[in-house]
Amino acid sequence: MPRITRNSKKAELNFGEGVEKNKVRKRKSSSSSLSEIENLSPNKSSKQIVDNLEKSPGISDCLAHKLSLEVPNINKFSLARRALAVNENYRLPGREKQFEDLLQIIDEAISTKKSSSLYINGPPGTGKTATLLKLISSHDYELKLKTVFINSTSISSIGAIYKKICSELDLKDCGNEKESLQLLENYFKKDNKKKTTLLVLDEIDQLCSSGKNQNVLYHIFEWPSIPNSKLLLIGIANSLDLTDRLLIRLQRKCELKPLVMHFPAYTKNEIVEIFKSRLEESDLFPPAAIQLLAAKVSAVSGDIRRALNLGKRVIEIAEFEKKKNNKSIDMEKISAIVETGDDDSKIQLKEVVSVLNNVYGCAQHLNDEVDDIPLQQKILICTILLIMKHDKNKEITIGRLHDIYKKVCKNRNIYATDLSEFVNLCLLVETRGILRLTKKKEPRFHRIFMQWNEDEVLSALKDKQMMTNILNEQSLLGR
Repeated sequence: MPRITRNSKKAELNFGEGVEKNKVRKRKSSSSSLSEIENLSPNKSSKQIVDNLEKSPGISDCLAHKLSLEVPNINKFSLARRALAVNENYRLPGREKQFEDLLQIIDEAISTKKSSSLYINGPPGTGKTATLLKLISSHDYELKLKTVFINSTSISSIGAIYKKICSELDLKDCGNEKESLQLLENYFKKDNKKKTTLLVLDEIDQLCSSGKNQNVLYHIFEWPSIPNSKLLLIGIANSLDLTDRLLIRLQRKCELKPLVMHFPAYTKNEIVEIFKSRLEESDLFPPAAIQLLAAKVSAVSGDIRRALNLGKRVIEIAEFEKKKNNKSIDMEKISAIVETGDDDSKIQLKEVVSVLNNVYGCAQHLNDEVDDIPLQQKILICTILLIMKHDKNKEITIGRLHDIYKKVCKNRNIYATDLSEFVNLCLLVETRGILRLTKKKEPRFHRIFMQWNEDEVLSALKDKQMMTNILNEQSLLGR
């Protein structure tokens, strides 16, 4: 048994006194925190309250957790927005048949080593590209395929497509269009290729804007007929009859005629299912809100990208309202949250209606719910005003707007998105009700109409200096 000295007894006594003093301090701290809540001024934020409660050992952790529901939950909203991002790799409800058909076509090309071509068509936002990319990424094709994916909107000129394909196939650099074409034809004639080549050309209608240059598409679609080419060519576009209307020569030879796969517009039930699958870990969107949004989009276009962008905009408004409503908190509200666990942060039907009215309504009005607009969207909007205010030609297309937008970004050393991303950027601004798009067959020819005037835009952007600077850059409009 250890020997106890006088000093050790004294230390033990002092320790016991310290514990008692500490308990007293905790009780005082707890009491002062409760007193602070009871005498809370209306200007004190709920965040401050929760911070104080969490530091107070006398207050239940459960109460602090319940109160945290009333703090604008940035993660909750941002996670929901991320789940609705257009480019996220989620399930694709409603596209199971197309997925299986594509899988069969690709597997057959690999196993038989026979060349073929496929034309995928359907309205914008029907999952054409997403389904194909998901298939390629979800199956182990890396060892079996040499995959080349090119979005034709990124090509500076129609003839430049050959050089781009050469680059993706790691062929030597060529000087001009004719040399690049010859190099590609020689490549496909070689019989020593170990892998089948999967060549995907998205937005191929960008390669046939004039009668003369339709030869580019003819040359490309003739490559699978080259012996030993081991090529699976997949073209993607919105036009239902592109091969029948523009590539008539292909119809004369059965071996050149591509298979055709159609992607129909999404139905209401399919849009609802997509939202549910993406938001399965979030309770922000009540079923009624999803049903309302899906019904409107399916009736107008069936474009899932549009539906997802609208959903993101609804979340932005709900988050803004949540922040605005939580500037003050009282004890009655605290008690209600603790007792019931209710949280009012869910999407309201009025918020969905507000966004739908902005996009599909015709009235020009400033939405008081507009929160801070991202920088890229601000630059896009100001570029539109620059054209409207100083250019003689007031007709604005996405292609023309993108050219000037890139110059504006370059002047500010800011990254400029490519054309395909820029189209989506325009769609996001449209969901705010600031502009309206009139769709054409080719995205670069979509026309843009401003719904707001300059004063309304200035009020929304909250950045008078940037807007003034961009509006003074008339030199960027020069041809």
